[in-house]
Amino acid sequence: MRTRYYLIIGIIAYLAFLVTTIPAAPVIGMLDQKLPVTINNVSGTLWNGRAGKINARQNITLTDVEWSFLPWRLLLASAAIDVDARFNDNPLSTRLSTGISGNLAIDDLAMNLDASDISPLIALPIGELSGQLQLNINSARLKQSEVPRVDGSINWQKAAVTIAETADLGNISIQVQEDDQSPLTANISNTGGHLSLKGVLTTTEQGDYSLRVTMKPNANASDNLTSSLGMFSKKQRNGEFLMNNKGNLKQLGLM
Repeated sequence: MRTRYYLIIGIIAYLAFLVTTIPAAPVIGMLDQKLPVTINNVSGTLWNGRAGKINARQNITLTDVEWSFLPWRLLLASAAIDVDARFNDNPLSTRLSTGISGNLAIDDLAMNLDASDISPLIALPIGELSGQLQLNINSARLKQSEVPRVDGSINWQKAAVTIAETADLGNISIQVQEDDQSPLTANISNTGGHLSLKGVLTTTEQGDYSLRVTMKPNANASDNLTSSLGMFSKKQRNGEFLMNNKGNLKQLGLM
């Protein structure tokens, strides 16, 4: 028993030694065709490395990427790295990990970015966005062809959307989580602005989503803004406008 214990410790120590000394560039070069991203200007080691640019799908580009390998996660039959990078000149930090199944986990993702940076990533005609987004994702579990499981929040400060006219939406809060009925649920509300918002996004295991949002113009909303709401929502008897949007997350590039 003791011999087996020392053998396991020796293997782990050897793997940790390899990670700390092997240059990252040639290893990533060998895996280049199999990776879902393109990694450029790699330096350092697998333990502590750096990449000048990483291009992923959906026009996502990270620059000034630095990573630190967490060797103790090998004891849990998984690999994990802490990452610091920049997205459109906005800093971000997170922890990425994967196990034997190959599924990707994202933990403690924190970043701020301009709302206008979101439009190219979402395949929806949502108009011109402005304001500042604060993303705080506690955890996200991503598996190919399955609905992502996400727990976290998005705060949209000084939110505004321009379609026919600019709508000041104040500060929007989006709480994202998983529940028993929906693998991905988002509750939406706001304070201030020209409209009062309240909505919910629910999904099925197959990726079908339903977005239901009620919008009520406040006293400071212009007549043109109120009229433009009828372009994509239905006016209710109580003066609210109801928007129902349905589809599949695959259409949004989220599966």
